[in-house]
Amino acid sequence: MSLDLSLETEARIEARAKEQGMSIDAYLERLMTPPVGVPGLEILKQAGIQPRTTANGDPVLPARYLGVRGSLHRRDIYDDVD
Repeated sequence: MSLDLSLETEARIEARAKEQGMSIDAYLERLMTPPVGVPGLEILKQAGIQPRTTANGDPVLPARYLGVRGSLHRRDIYDDVD
């Protein structure tokens, strides 16, 4: 695949590849490869943040408290009136 890039964009990509010690092709390949595992986990590890893990090595994800919710009735979901 080929793309027509401006000289400015090409220089920026080349600079970022050099910052990370990679060739331009390897840098672009890494950008195009979808992440593996929990989204964002690799970003945290690159930033030096080690997330908590369970005994088997899975990451402990934060739990969000959304308040008390009871079971929904049909009238709560649909607008029609019987």
